[in-house]
Amino acid sequence: MGIPKITKQTELRDNLYKTLEDIATGGEPHLIPTKNGEVIIISRQAYDAILLEKEFLQEFQSPIKFEELIEASEVFKRIDKKFGFKK
Repeated sequence: MGIPKITKQTELRDNLYKTLEDIATGGEPHLIPTKNGEVIIISRQAYDAILLEKEFLQEFQSPIKFEELIEASEVFKRIDKKFGFKK
């Protein structure tokens, strides 16, 4: 998702269908400034990607429990045991 295209409200109103179809088919997002703030219109695909990234990043918010960490050599032993890699 790139930098949103700034679209005035009147331009959006005049070209609403075309703008929405453009965005829905992979076009760039649009930023619409209003007197009360800004609105961004993005495709469903871009929205889903943002939610997926947010969910992924939330998994890393919990603090690291250092007592649960193990040595790399132990990790490789477990991988070897589980998958039977030969050196």
